[in-house]
Parts: sequence; C-alpha cells; structure tokens
Amino acid sequence: MELTNMVSKSPRRPQRPGTVASQRDLPPPGLLDTPEQVLKYYERMGLPLDSSIPIETIIKSNNELDLSFKDLGINDAYIKRLADDRFEIAVNSKHHPNRQRFSMAHEYAHYLLHRGKIDSMPEGERILHRNGDKNSIEYQANTFAAELLMPEVLVRRAFRVSHGNLTKMALELGVSKESLKYRLSNLGYRVA
Repeated sequence: MELTNMVSKSPRRPQRPGTVASQRDLPPPGLLDTPEQVLKYYERMGLPLDSSIPIETIIKSNNELDLSFKDLGINDAYIKRLADDRFEIAVNSKHHPNRQRFSMAHEYAHYLLHRGKIDSMPEGERILHRNGDKNSIEYQANTFAAELLMPEVLVRRAFRVSHGNLTKMALELGVSKESLKYRLSNLGYRVA
C-alpha cells in the first residue's frame, strides 16, 4: 500500500516549500515502518532531503516525541514512555553531533518499530555496532537508522561527488565515518 493512501482520508492543503509537517498532518504510528516511507513522507511535507537528513527536525515535528540532550555517561541515548502517547528521546549531550544524529535516528526507529516494547527496554543503551552486543531489536533499530540517515541515493551521490573520500562523504551526510563504513559495506562497497 502506498503511503499516500495511508496518511489521511481527507484531502491535504498544499504545503509551502520549506515548511515541515504540522502536528495534525503526522500519520498515525505504525504507518511509517521503513526508512523509505519516512523519507517519502517528510519530503512530501516539504522537508528538504537532498543531503544531510534532518533527523532532529523530523523528531521535533512529532507531537508524541520530546527530544532532550543530557549527560548520559557511557550511554548513547534512550527512549522512554512518558504517557500513553508521549515519549522522550534523550541523547548524550557530550557526544559529537554526528554521533548524536545516529543516536536520534536509532531511538526514532524504536519509536516507529517497537512502540509496544519500549516499556520493557532498558533506559540508556549503547548502540549495537559500537559495543558488539547481539540483540535483534537493537540490530533492527541500527539498520533502520543507517538507512534513514544514509539513503542509498544520497550515499551514491556523496561517493560520486567526493570521489570516494570517506571524510568528505561523512561530512556531506552528517554521519560518523564509523557508521558510514557500516552503511557502505551493506550497500556492497569495499571499504579500506
């Protein structure tokens, strides 16, 4: 089913270029189950998705999510339920902005994919590929976050423009070199 058929039964008012979806325009939870659906939805709502994906804006445009930055010690981030339809995503304020972006995308993935399990998830966590833990929920959130922040079309464009320079690509996409290597490997690139 196409996302356009799932978002609303009523016709939409046209969006001005550069405007982000208003709270009432957000689709019900469960209808953005893939990174492609999320990107398509926000692009249709006027969010520019032509280089670095604005994950912070995506999260802040959702009235069910509160985003905060805190000193979380050794932890990257967490998501917790504050009320039935209210969640907090907290990101370690001491980490590099690119690492924070991945942490935000990871927790956003939990919100979209694992809402029913959030109450049982530990508060505070280390991201899977950073600590080597094997956990299917964390793996799924990491994969979702990587595909959301680094869509294949943007990775290929960054590769072409930078002539394969990993540092330039990471800068263009607003991600860490570590997460970019992970994504490049999944897309079939050989990373030295």
